[in-house]
Amino acid sequence: MAKSLTSVRTVSGQRTSTATIIVAVLLVVYWLLLFCGTHIRIPKGMLPGQSDKLIHFAAYAVLGTLLMSLRATRGVYPWYSVYARWFVLSGYGAFDELTQLLVNRNADVLDWLADNVGAAVGLGFVTLILWLFRKSVRSPSPDSPSAGSAQD
Repeated sequence: MAKSLTSVRTVSGQRTSTATIIVAVLLVVYWLLLFCGTHIRIPKGMLPGQSDKLIHFAAYAVLGTLLMSLRATRGVYPWYSVYARWFVLSGYGAFDELTQLLVNRNADVLDWLADNVGAAVGLGFVTLILWLFRKSVRSPSPDSPSAGSAQD
Protein backbone atom coordinates (compact mmCIF):
# COMPACT_ATOMS: atom_id res chain seq x y z
CA MET A 1 0.00 0.00 0.00
CA ALA A 2 2.76 2.49 0.89
CA LYS A 3 4.46 1.73 -2.40
CA SER A 4 1.41 2.95 -4.33
CA LEU A 5 1.66 6.30 -2.53
CA THR A 6 5.25 6.88 -3.62
CA SER A 7 5.17 5.61 -7.19
CA VAL A 8 2.79 5.19 -10.08
CA ARG A 9 3.00 2.69 -12.90
CA THR A 10 3.23 4.42 -16.29
CA VAL A 11 1.85 3.27 -19.62
CA SER A 12 5.22 1.66 -20.44
CA GLY A 13 5.01 -0.37 -17.22
CA GLN A 14 7.81 1.46 -15.42
CA ARG A 15 7.33 3.02 -12.02
CA THR A 16 7.51 6.79 -11.70
CA SER A 17 7.66 8.53 -8.35
CA THR A 18 4.80 10.70 -7.23
CA ALA A 19 7.28 13.57 -6.80
CA THR A 20 8.27 13.26 -10.47
CA ILE A 21 4.65 13.41 -11.56
CA ILE A 22 3.87 16.41 -9.34
CA VAL A 23 6.92 18.36 -10.52
CA ALA A 24 6.20 17.44 -14.16
CA VAL A 25 2.63 18.70 -13.89
CA LEU A 26 3.78 21.91 -12.17
CA LEU A 27 6.41 22.42 -14.88
CA VAL A 28 3.97 21.92 -17.76
CA VAL A 29 1.29 24.16 -16.22
CA TYR A 30 3.82 26.88 -15.34
CA TRP A 31 5.47 26.76 -18.79
CA LEU A 32 2.09 27.04 -20.54
CA LEU A 33 1.07 29.96 -18.32
CA LEU A 34 4.44 31.61 -18.96
CA PHE A 35 4.02 31.22 -22.72
CA CYS A 36 0.50 32.66 -22.60
CA GLY A 37 1.60 35.48 -20.32
CA THR A 38 4.41 36.51 -22.63
CA HIS A 39 2.19 36.51 -25.70
CA ILE A 40 -0.64 38.77 -24.58
CA ARG A 41 -0.63 42.55 -24.81
CA ILE A 42 -0.01 44.16 -21.42
CA PRO A 43 -1.64 47.58 -20.97
CA LYS A 44 0.64 50.50 -20.15
CA GLY A 45 1.08 51.09 -16.43
CA MET A 46 0.21 47.49 -15.49
CA LEU A 47 3.82 46.54 -14.75
CA PRO A 48 5.64 48.22 -11.87
CA GLY A 49 8.43 50.59 -12.90
CA GLN A 50 9.83 51.13 -16.36
CA SER A 51 11.63 47.80 -16.72
CA ASP A 52 10.34 44.26 -16.82
CA LYS A 53 13.78 42.67 -16.51
CA LEU A 54 13.18 41.53 -12.92
CA ILE A 55 9.98 39.81 -14.04
CA HIS A 56 11.89 38.03 -16.82
CA PHE A 57 14.60 37.02 -14.36
CA ALA A 58 12.12 35.68 -11.78
CA ALA A 59 9.97 33.87 -14.36
CA TYR A 60 12.94 32.00 -15.80
CA ALA A 61 14.43 31.35 -12.35
CA VAL A 62 11.21 29.52 -11.46
CA LEU A 63 11.23 27.73 -14.82
CA GLY A 64 14.86 26.65 -14.30
CA THR A 65 14.09 25.52 -10.75
CA LEU A 66 11.18 23.39 -11.91
CA LEU A 67 13.10 21.93 -14.86
CA MET A 68 16.10 20.98 -12.71
CA SER A 69 13.83 19.70 -9.93
CA LEU A 70 12.16 17.39 -12.43
CA ARG A 71 15.55 15.95 -13.36
CA ALA A 72 16.53 15.69 -9.70
CA THR A 73 13.48 13.53 -8.94
CA ARG A 74 14.99 10.89 -11.23
CA GLY A 75 18.19 10.55 -9.20
CA VAL A 76 21.80 11.61 -9.56
CA TYR A 77 22.57 13.39 -12.81
CA PRO A 78 25.80 14.25 -14.67
CA TRP A 79 27.12 17.83 -14.59
CA TYR A 80 26.44 18.39 -18.29
CA SER A 81 22.74 17.84 -17.58
CA VAL A 82 22.63 21.28 -15.95
CA TYR A 83 24.26 22.90 -18.99
CA ALA A 84 21.93 21.07 -21.38
CA ARG A 85 18.92 22.43 -19.53
CA TRP A 86 20.39 25.93 -19.59
CA PHE A 87 20.82 25.70 -23.38
CA VAL A 88 17.21 24.51 -23.71
CA LEU A 89 15.96 27.43 -21.61
CA SER A 90 18.19 29.88 -23.45
CA GLY A 91 16.85 28.66 -26.78
CA TYR A 92 13.30 28.81 -25.50
CA GLY A 93 13.91 32.35 -24.24
CA ALA A 94 15.05 33.41 -27.71
CA PHE A 95 12.05 31.66 -29.28
CA ASP A 96 9.78 33.35 -26.75
CA GLU A 97 11.18 36.81 -27.51
CA LEU A 98 11.01 36.34 -31.28
CA THR A 99 7.45 34.99 -31.29
CA GLN A 100 6.30 38.03 -29.31
CA LEU A 101 6.75 39.95 -32.56
CA LEU A 102 3.83 37.92 -33.97
CA VAL A 103 1.46 39.39 -31.37
CA ASN A 104 2.62 43.01 -31.71
CA ARG A 105 4.96 42.94 -28.74
CA ASN A 106 8.64 43.83 -28.72
CA ALA A 107 11.52 41.39 -28.81
CA ASP A 108 14.28 42.64 -26.53
CA VAL A 109 17.80 41.22 -26.25
CA LEU A 110 18.00 42.50 -22.66
CA ASP A 111 14.84 40.54 -21.81
CA TRP A 112 16.49 37.44 -23.26
CA LEU A 113 19.63 38.10 -21.19
CA ALA A 114 17.47 38.43 -18.06
CA ASP A 115 15.82 35.11 -19.02
CA ASN A 116 19.25 33.47 -19.31
CA VAL A 117 20.49 34.78 -15.97
CA GLY A 118 17.24 33.75 -14.27
CA ALA A 119 17.43 30.26 -15.79
CA ALA A 120 21.03 29.88 -14.62
CA VAL A 121 20.08 30.96 -11.09
CA GLY A 122 17.14 28.52 -10.98
CA LEU A 123 19.21 25.61 -12.27
CA GLY A 124 22.10 26.52 -10.00
CA PHE A 125 19.82 26.83 -6.97
CA VAL A 126 18.56 23.24 -7.28
CA THR A 127 22.05 21.96 -8.07
CA LEU A 128 23.52 23.73 -5.03
CA ILE A 129 20.78 22.50 -2.68
CA LEU A 130 21.24 18.91 -3.88
CA TRP A 131 25.04 19.16 -3.61
CA LEU A 132 24.80 20.48 -0.04
CA PHE A 133 22.27 17.78 0.86
CA ARG A 134 24.35 14.96 -0.61
CA LYS A 135 27.48 16.33 1.03
CA SER A 136 25.79 16.38 4.44
CA VAL A 137 24.48 12.84 3.97
CA ARG A 138 27.91 11.49 2.95
CA SER A 139 29.95 13.08 5.72
CA PRO A 140 28.62 12.68 9.27
CA SER A 141 29.33 15.49 11.70
CA PRO A 142 32.36 15.07 13.98
CA ASP A 143 30.05 14.95 17.02
CA SER A 144 27.92 12.07 15.79
CA PRO A 145 28.38 8.61 17.28
CA SER A 146 28.97 7.11 13.83
CA ALA A 147 31.99 9.39 13.40
CA GLY A 148 33.84 7.53 16.10
CA SER A 149 33.54 9.90 19.05
CA ALA A 150 33.07 8.25 22.43
CA GLN A 151 29.81 8.92 24.22
CA ASP A 152 29.71 8.69 28.04
